[in-house]
Amino acid sequence: MGNRLIRDRWFHLQLVKISGCLCVLFLVVGLSVELSAKGVSFNKKERDFLIQEFKSEVFNQIYLNKIFGHRKLKKIPIVIEKNIVNLDPADHYKNFLSPYSIFLGNRFLKRWRTLLKRASQKYLVNKELIVAVLLVETGLGNVMGDYPVISVFSSIIIEYENRKIKIAKKENPSERQLYELKRLSKKNRWAHDQMNALLTIIMRQKQSPFYYKGSYAGAFGIPQFLPTSYLKWGIDSDNSGSVNLYWYPDAIYSVANYLREHGWKPGLSQEKQEKVIWEYNHSKTYVDTVLKAARKLKIRNGRYTKK
Repeated sequence: MGNRLIRDRWFHLQLVKISGCLCVLFLVVGLSVELSAKGVSFNKKERDFLIQEFKSEVFNQIYLNKIFGHRKLKKIPIVIEKNIVNLDPADHYKNFLSPYSIFLGNRFLKRWRTLLKRASQKYLVNKELIVAVLLVETGLGNVMGDYPVISVFSSIIIEYENRKIKIAKKENPSERQLYELKRLSKKNRWAHDQMNALLTIIMRQKQSPFYYKGSYAGAFGIPQFLPTSYLKWGIDSDNSGSVNLYWYPDAIYSVANYLREHGWKPGLSQEKQEKVIWEYNHSKTYVDTVLKAARKLKIRNGRYTKK
């Protein structure tokens, strides 16, 4: 999602049974191949570093001890690797424009037509675009990622600190080592911002730190928002008192709000439309795929149309 969502994107197709007889094609986007986010435990020194790093008037020692002292908090090597590499292969998006993908999108449009109509009218964002974003982000909520978001940001922060110390001791670090450290330095600053936002969310919602699971870039929920995006643009669609991005109504309203706040409005030129979607994810292929999918998502007698 824009410069807040710098991450690789890839997906594959898999058939799963629904209600014992229906098969649905899951589109796996920007998420890990693994069925679970595995890792290794942080040592005491690393946990203490995290506690001191985020200790403030808002987050006291007792609160942070519960968060970073939790036995479930893990360092996830694959998360670090993916955030350093940051690939964005074009062929990871092509299946989102297939007839079956568009069929799934149109079915979603029908199922949530009333809510989508309300969101579209309130935020002046066409419903097909909202659905296209959800389709490309998580296959309409079918695959949202299994990495604990708290572990994602913790892994990046600690990896940067560890590598910084190791490289400082080397007389002649390689170009590759220096490049990765520079890359991690940027990611470290980003992860600090996201961690502060996540700690705020956990405190407000009174949820377990491990309730929030998502991609290896720390994006979570049906629309794959980062914690900072959740705080800025997440919408409580039914005034329940909290935003739940794992719930379709809040996810739909939040995407519509995000797009409007980043400049979407009726009558935009193609170039300006692309600039808005670019803010969601800095990938030309992603932008093209979302806009093409939105154009394809038309309901005509319940059948897929290319118009």
